[in-house]
Amino acid sequence: MSQACSTSGGDATFDDSKVAVVLRGNLGDLHRACERLEAHGIEAAVVSAPGESAAGCCSTNVYLVVSPIDAAAALAVFDSDWRRGLTPDQILALEASASLVVDPDAAETTCPACLTTFATGPVDCPDCGLAIG
Repeated sequence: MSQACSTSGGDATFDDSKVAVVLRGNLGDLHRACERLEAHGIEAAVVSAPGESAAGCCSTNVYLVVSPIDAAAALAVFDSDWRRGLTPDQILALEASASLVVDPDAAETTCPACLTTFATGPVDCPDCGLAIG
């Protein structure tokens, strides 16, 4: 890793062959995520990609990176955090919707957002309004 997580100072760049990117976002959110990983014993760093220059304070893409060996564990921490706020039924519904394939040629389709099944044709889900087509 090029730099340990820090809430002050500049960010290092990284060699993408030696790290795994687990998040991209704003500096504050990534530092909080970095601290979350380090609380679980996962070394992480907030970095900018080589060749990305800032035209202002918000132009550079910033990433949270970990060792490739720790990537699965880092994603498991974030998955656990995400699941903590959901009921078991909500988790099952979201996992089911992630595996749905919308086929516009089928007689009916299931909305991946709300799991409503309806005849194909509309470009928006009649229940939740998700644009499907």
